[in-house]
Amino acid sequence: MSLQVGPIPKHYQLTEILRHRILSGDLRPGDRFPTEAELCRTFGVSRGTVRRALDVLVREGLVRREQGRGTFVRSSKPVSAFFTLTNFNEDMRRQHRQPGTRLLALEVCPASPEIADRLALPTDEPVIRIVRLRLADGQPVVHETRHLAQSLCPGLLQENLEKDSIHTLLLRKYRLPLIRTIHTIEAHIFTPEEAALFGVPPGSPAFYVDRLTFTVDETGERPAVLYQALYRGDEYHFKAEFGVSL
Repeated sequence: MSLQVGPIPKHYQLTEILRHRILSGDLRPGDRFPTEAELCRTFGVSRGTVRRALDVLVREGLVRREQGRGTFVRSSKPVSAFFTLTNFNEDMRRQHRQPGTRLLALEVCPASPEIADRLALPTDEPVIRIVRLRLADGQPVVHETRHLAQSLCPGLLQENLEKDSIHTLLLRKYRLPLIRTIHTIEAHIFTPEEAALFGVPPGSPAFYVDRLTFTVDETGERPAVLYQALYRGDEYHFKAEFGVSL
């Protein structure tokens, strides 16, 4: 199996493939991970590319290295690692819960001044607006809104967004390199209207998440997707891992 030739770096492609194998259950907690040599042969890449991909998976807590024994898949935990762009369905399956999605809005609209500023677009540039309610075992847990320029992937309007991962579609079908994100997470209290949507009492705790994802093309790096969401505070907590420099 060879990786795609194009603007997406090979170590990034390899990380996505290996992460998907873990989160989909193809590689289960406790399984021995393929060796660096095996991954080099399978994907036709250098040992340096493999090591960069494995380093990312280690930082994300998906695999662990054991001296003299090899690399192993780690046990899953019910957290959202927000420095990792995993999709909601994979997060829920790791928690042994049944994921679901309701598509509330899918439209093309002119970019408001705020959206245009965040996405570095001209005001009134056509953008795709996607609003979804994400469910765990039938219970609403996340209300999310995405905006992205229609010119990036006009075909997204024809996709089944109650079934498919938007992140995966952008990466694998539309070949859009997504290279980094900026996250903001704030404590929030549900208003009566929001509480009714989630089926919880007004004043219940929540998280507000703002995530701006960047892509890269021949002109350089630029914003691609603006994601804004409300998460139930009693259903989610977030984990980040940082390296420490001495």
